[in-house]
Amino acid sequence: MNTEQFRTILQLGQDGDGRTVLPVLDPASDRVFGGQMLAQLIAAAAPAGSSKAVKSLHVAFPREARPRNPLYLDLETTHDGRSLGLRRAVIWQDAEASRRVVATATILVDRADEGFDYQFDAVPVTDPMESKPVALAVVPGEARLISEVGLHDDRALPAELGFWMRCEDIEGESLARPLVAYVSDWPVIGTLLKAVPGVSERDAHIQLQTGVVTHSVWFHQSFDASQWLHVEIRGQRLAGGRGFGMGNVYTQSGSLVASFAQESVIRQQRG
Repeated sequence: MNTEQFRTILQLGQDGDGRTVLPVLDPASDRVFGGQMLAQLIAAAAPAGSSKAVKSLHVAFPREARPRNPLYLDLETTHDGRSLGLRRAVIWQDAEASRRVVATATILVDRADEGFDYQFDAVPVTDPMESKPVALAVVPGEARLISEVGLHDDRALPAELGFWMRCEDIEGESLARPLVAYVSDWPVIGTLLKAVPGVSERDAHIQLQTGVVTHSVWFHQSFDASQWLHVEIRGQRLAGGRGFGMGNVYTQSGSLVASFAQESVIRQQRG
């Protein structure tokens, strides 16, 4: 993924019947990356120039999207008040008469009010340049690994992951929030698997059946994705073939700008 590809997936189109069509990054891939749909939902709910920005996004993925089939988006403006608004969305495939729903979403948009400004957890302020450069396929820019171990080690380790990211070609609120949502979909399952001996993220879709069930993102304030962002993920629970993890995104100065949570399927492949 590079910045040009990222911009391309946010360029929503229309077909001859007036339906909104979501671009797919790689039609030859096995599945559509959920982070792509998260980013596209934000771009659709609050496009550049909107008076409100996306405050939170809550998405359920009842089934995988097929990359070779067109992805359609239905977006409803449920409410639009002075400072808050609500959008509801459905992403679907196949014939309209027999829709194959692949995602449903509730999106809160807002215009920030003046008021209290407190942060209740402090994070150490460190220098990103002291962390190890790493190539992360989902980051269309630079990334640096804060954790000593990434997601490809199959030893039993704490279910935690920290990394820096910045995309110097991505400026402006209309791209920053989709970018964070896009990246947030990726690391939670791999972070949960760090705690399981003998497997790692590399075993997803091979030894393990994995997939995102629900994903939520909350944005707390404006931020600049062209500057370093500190991403911290922690696995919370893995039981009954389901996983749950959470993450936070901070600026380099330690200000909390976004949070996310994810439920997933993580189980042995069925024979």
